[in-house]
Amino acid sequence: MASLSDIVLWWHWIVLGILLVAAEIVIPSFIVIWFGIAALIVGGVDWFFHTTFTQELFLWTLLSAALLGIYFLFFKKNEPVPTVGQSEGEYADIPGLITEDLGEGRYRARFELPVLGDRVWIVESSGGEKLAKGDRIKVDRVYGQIIKVSKIEGA
Repeated sequence: MASLSDIVLWWHWIVLGILLVAAEIVIPSFIVIWFGIAALIVGGVDWFFHTTFTQELFLWTLLSAALLGIYFLFFKKNEPVPTVGQSEGEYADIPGLITEDLGEGRYRARFELPVLGDRVWIVESSGGEKLAKGDRIKVDRVYGQIIKVSKIEGA
């Protein structure tokens, strides 16, 4: 009876690697490619050293995990996070001035830069603190048409 080491040859790993790398075109996740590269390396190691299937499988698992870990550690975290459609991140920290107290925790404010296309908005305090006319504020978050602001300390 033949063992798996006799059935699975070095070129099987090369073919598997090529198929996994090619699958990255269909599955655009940039994750499958690392499994394919690991399979290509295992095919090369098997060609040079004639390893057993157990060693090949262990090496493939180890290389796949290492390559995937390196990708997430060094490359994935540096990808910019788009803020398109997320006004919360796009308008944070824009300074403004309270121009009128409307009561019930709402105020009219004028911002130095346009927020959602306009400089004058009705705002609410993020922390529930009382604001007064003339207080310097900054945008904390935008919830639809409600802008949450906080007072700028020392202003």
